[in-house]
Amino acid sequence: TLQEHASCLSLQVLPNAGCSHSSNKGAPASLQHVPISTQSTKSTGRAPLMHALSSLVLSFAIVASPFPTHAIDNDLFRVDDVQGISAVTQSDLGQSVRRSIVGGAKLADKIDLKWERFSDSLRDKNKCDPGTNRRLFDNGFRRDGTRIGNPVLGALCVPEPLKPMDLSESGAANIVLRLAEETAPAILNANPEAVKQKVDDVRTLVGPAFSRAAEGRQVAVSEEDRLEEARRQSYNMDIYTRMRAYGEALSEKKSGSALRENAKMFDQVWGNKMMSTLAPNADRQDFKSSFPAPDPSERLPYDEEALLDALGAICVTLDKMQAGGLISHWEISIPEDDYGNVVTIAVDDDITIGAQILAKEQKQPLGGSTVVALVRSAMNDRAKISYNLDTFFIDPSTTKQELYNPTQLLVSISDLGLA
Repeated sequence: TLQEHASCLSLQVLPNAGCSHSSNKGAPASLQHVPISTQSTKSTGRAPLMHALSSLVLSFAIVASPFPTHAIDNDLFRVDDVQGISAVTQSDLGQSVRRSIVGGAKLADKIDLKWERFSDSLRDKNKCDPGTNRRLFDNGFRRDGTRIGNPVLGALCVPEPLKPMDLSESGAANIVLRLAEETAPAILNANPEAVKQKVDDVRTLVGPAFSRAAEGRQVAVSEEDRLEEARRQSYNMDIYTRMRAYGEALSEKKSGSALRENAKMFDQVWGNKMMSTLAPNADRQDFKSSFPAPDPSERLPYDEEALLDALGAICVTLDKMQAGGLISHWEISIPEDDYGNVVTIAVDDDITIGAQILAKEQKQPLGGSTVVALVRSAMNDRAKISYNLDTFFIDPSTTKQELYNPTQLLVSISDLGLA
């Protein structure tokens, strides 16, 4: 479930928030808290604490068990129709270990919940960062008056509502879908008609479920709002059905690393088509950020101007998507404390975030994120800089996992020129 994938992040750019995480190799240095499931990232903060607690409880249960230790008869582990391994699981030692593990898990959950509540309590509803229009909260002060960590940013102070969807032929919504349809046959090496039939088959299969979900979400107060929400839900399904159909077709021909590389290539080609159509002449002059730039004297392992040209193209494309009602607020940052080695792109209220999360939960090869597609093309085709990519689905308003409702996509581009 999404609940099971939710973890707490504390970002230099964004809030200490509930999130679901997908990673290629590792999370960026700017992440203070990352999910335990991230294997190649050196974690600090709450997740390692939970892991350490669980390990400590299990170790203590075994090492400090009050029962005497005896040599174990190999017959104990023979599986037969009568006994199996019940002699181990039902023994006093086995039951003691299980009780200790359950007790440790409950303790970890309580600490986890108190951490979330404490984190939420730091959110000052009256403080707002004027440069980013986001809530400002911090980790408090030490006894000597120095600040504990740097203040970080939360949800928008003044919300930026989604614009009405532009469903014209020249609108971003239709352009994005059309370019995905153009990309699929070449990557899949399939006839366009066969690909279209595959999409129709998936739509027939999942359509009723999307319809029921849309009915349950209807909270619009006016007829126009209801119609606009219906358009967004329909577009969300359009993205999901296409990406699932393309991914299934790709899986029939590829597997393992070849499947993953072809999925990345789909994103890259799709992203290139989007930028070529929506931002054909964009360059570094179009790059904009509300965050301070890194130290210009810092030596970088890549061509900075090439990176800014690529980010400028992403900026223009995101502007077009915002005007077309596909996303609301967005921002790009090159955190100054990461020495220019990390870029973060935060996008609020992507109307296809539901399809992206569902695809991720189902481990589909294609996630359907336009932002990820733009990044892959910008970094590979324009900047030509090596990188690692991580994506996070975030609820910037709270760390309470029972209220987890991701509304923000965060894409982190790390290890620039070093990957």
